[in-house]
Amino acid sequence: MRKFYVNALIITVTSLLFNTVGISFRVFLSNKIGAEGIGLLQLVFSVYMMSILFVVTGINVAVTRLVAEEGGRGSLAVSRALIMKAIIVSFSFSVPAFAFLFFGAGHIGLEWLGDYRTVFPLKLLAVGIPFAGVSACIKGYFYAVGRLVPPTAAQAVELVIQIYIIISILDYFMQGGPEYACAGIAVGTAISELASCMCSLTLYWFEFKNTGNRISEIFYQKRILKKLLYISLPVSASSLVRTGLKTLENVMVPAGFEKHGFSRKVSIEQYGKIHGMVMPVLMFPSSVIIAFSTLLIPEISEANALNQKNKVQTSVTRALQLTCIMSILIAGVFASFSEKLGMVIYNSVECGFLMKVLAPLIPLVYLDIVVDELLKALNQQVSALRYNIMDALIKVILICYVLPIKGLAGLIFVFYTGGLFKTAISLRRLLKSTGLRFNTKDWLMKPVLSVSLSGAAVVFALDLLSAGFLTDRICIWIGAPSLCMLYFFFLIVLGCLTVNDLSWFKNIFHTPAKKSERNQYWQE
Repeated sequence: MRKFYVNALIITVTSLLFNTVGISFRVFLSNKIGAEGIGLLQLVFSVYMMSILFVVTGINVAVTRLVAEEGGRGSLAVSRALIMKAIIVSFSFSVPAFAFLFFGAGHIGLEWLGDYRTVFPLKLLAVGIPFAGVSACIKGYFYAVGRLVPPTAAQAVELVIQIYIIISILDYFMQGGPEYACAGIAVGTAISELASCMCSLTLYWFEFKNTGNRISEIFYQKRILKKLLYISLPVSASSLVRTGLKTLENVMVPAGFEKHGFSRKVSIEQYGKIHGMVMPVLMFPSSVIIAFSTLLIPEISEANALNQKNKVQTSVTRALQLTCIMSILIAGVFASFSEKLGMVIYNSVECGFLMKVLAPLIPLVYLDIVVDELLKALNQQVSALRYNIMDALIKVILICYVLPIKGLAGLIFVFYTGGLFKTAISLRRLLKSTGLRFNTKDWLMKPVLSVSLSGAAVVFALDLLSAGFLTDRICIWIGAPSLCMLYFFFLIVLGCLTVNDLSWFKNIFHTPAKKSERNQYWQE
């Protein structure tokens, strides 16, 4: 119980800290290389993320689930055997991913992305893929056993080294233009992956240095490999298909803007502003919600494996409630202060306008992310794969036909159509699997009403009080916390939040599974 609270605090603070640093660094890059450079970088990283997520996503989920389900929390020998097998599996994924990115960079850059300037950065990024796969295995183990300090430390090392190297070499690389600026960023990213892997391996060695050479006999049994592949392959395939189609979507956006009448330079700039500048800011607060869903995966996986239906239902209910309430609040904050945020962060009126237009999309995106993670925890990864394919195909078709005609308005239409469709079908599957119902009144209507009243009141008060002498930054610092406090006040008044909701962890984690039950599951 106490351990969960500590982990929740760690993951909240570190997620906010890392993402704050990440957003600040992105602002630094946007000022250095401009909107066109950010757009070019976003194209490169869309292909890179397709490769690296194929390697890390499936094996990370597989290790987390299997350690939680089979009782590896209390058996170092079993966990050690799992990790050794998982690293072997990760290398089987890393080799084709590396070959695809390194040897196919020329074809990808020229034929897929339509820009020769992406070839060199792609080759450099390929070097870090195998190291990311090993890190994913070890981080999956630490998440499963509820130890967040080691993976957090590895992530901190990765972030610090990446920023330090990029800042140190960026001015030199920028002399060659946007292509070499992206190459400098790729160098820093690849080296940081290596550093994170070395840090993870060191922390893992300290974890097991006192266990000697003892390895569980499951290392020599084929069923452990089958279980790893059964979980990791669908998740990795889902990630590959989803990110592959997402990459196609990203490539089609600048091309669609060109067909709409923009030049190549302006098309890349528009793409960079939306995908490389505005969307990362809107997704910044999601780190806390995603972090909590990561903590819930081993608990829900274990409860589902042991057929503890009530515990699964309670956990899923609270996860959905928390996501809806918090994401609607975040959308309200962005909608209320979008113009000011655009000026403070990027000194851009256009970025502020885009934040306001896209702010209502936040609850859909955040809820979809959490529902996708919950489906994986409930062994529904094949369904998640199917839904991701359907969603991506719909977006690609809409971008192909709507964007060239409507331009920016068409792209926004694609965002909302895809978000509504994907969230609806994924949520329907989750509710059907758990036997739950979506509480529209308390999870949607009351929070929307509360954030609307809070936002209107705070913005009106600031307009009256500022009288032109308060800066945008001060208005945000005063207004955002005030909006949050009013929001939760209205939720309590409307009966949407109760004391039980604020102490829901007690009801979720009070029935730890017995070791005998875990062993029985593993034998089956």
